[in-house]
Amino acid sequence: MVTPLLRRFIIGYWVMLSLMVAVCGYSVFQLGKLSAAAHVTLNVEQRMIDDAERLADAFLSEVRYAGKFAVTQAPVHYDEYKQFKADFNRYMEQLKSLAASAEAVQRLSRAEEYHGQYHQLFEKEVGYIKTKQPYGETRYREEKERLVDYLLRESEAFKRDLQNSLQQRIGYIEKAAQESRNITLAATLVPVGLGILFTCWLTGSGSNGWLSAVGSRSAALVLSLRSSSWRKGLGAPK
Repeated sequence: MVTPLLRRFIIGYWVMLSLMVAVCGYSVFQLGKLSAAAHVTLNVEQRMIDDAERLADAFLSEVRYAGKFAVTQAPVHYDEYKQFKADFNRYMEQLKSLAASAEAVQRLSRAEEYHGQYHQLFEKEVGYIKTKQPYGETRYREEKERLVDYLLRESEAFKRDLQNSLQQRIGYIEKAAQESRNITLAATLVPVGLGILFTCWLTGSGSNGWLSAVGSRSAALVLSLRSSSWRKGLGAPK
């Protein structure tokens, strides 16, 4: 038969265990969310920002060596141009594979389109230069400068959007971490408080039982002493 004291102990134990399991489950859930957000922040968005900067640098180097070739007509400058053009295409493919939003994909597509138009203009210019044919050099230069300006604007807007998204995600991580800490702290203090109350509850119950037992034994002893004195009084000579 289960005594009231044991029943109270079992109930208190299961209440404490349930609260601890709930706290641990919540902590694991929050840590999983924070880990996923940190992974996206560090391995995706920050990488895309770095690749966007490399993309712009590769294109500017491409433009620089294209201009040098137009002036010097040295094959080494044309080879450097093709190398940076290959770098641009590689970074563009990496960014397109990581882009998640439709707006980011559109910006990359426009930048790629401007880059293709610039390449077509320059290749036409190279053909005129190699065959030593006259062409509208000023018109080609102005058209290429316009395409360079368009592409760099798209690149800057793309990088700005990524930076804003990164800041928002960092803010979300900080806020979620703060909320998780507060809730975990509160959820930890609750079992501690319940544990203290539970201990007092059990102690109070045990003390009452102990006092009852002591009172019963004291009463029995008093009755025993009185009975002994009464018997002795009966046997005494008058």
